[in-house]
Amino acid sequence: MESSKKILDVLNSAEIKYEHYTHAPVLSALDRYPMELSFDACVCKNLLITTRNEARFLLCMLPAEKDADLKAMRDEFKTARLCFASTDALARLLDQVPGSVGVLSVINDLTERVEVVLDSSLENAPRIAMHPGVNTETVVMTGAELARFIGACGRKLHYFAF
Repeated sequence: MESSKKILDVLNSAEIKYEHYTHAPVLSALDRYPMELSFDACVCKNLLITTRNEARFLLCMLPAEKDADLKAMRDEFKTARLCFASTDALARLLDQVPGSVGVLSVINDLTERVEVVLDSSLENAPRIAMHPGVNTETVVMTGAELARFIGACGRKLHYFAF
């Protein structure tokens, strides 16, 4: 709950426009559809990806129906082989657990090691649904407002066609 409050406080202080909803827990992005929790927005999944030696971390947001091509990402970001980050890294860097992580959780990365990567289709999206650090809440905002939030957190934003 504390993570959600922190995120909502930053959204409000940066005057970022958003909608906020509370609901039953959503464990996977695709679960939103049968639960009728898409809020007429692009439903996305979030993945924390890293190099095997954990030299680089990429927090990726992409439409739930898409797959992350780690080989293509490796080539684009000119990095070593990529894999999914451990639960430990997720907790250590973003103060999150699987099923709750969202790109808004970048605010918890006090070491500034996590880079944010959004699918290029989200740049001008009119509505994107995401967790604000807990899976019992959803925040909906535009792609432009999401970019403003990431900037307010002092992070560089990458776009990538997943």
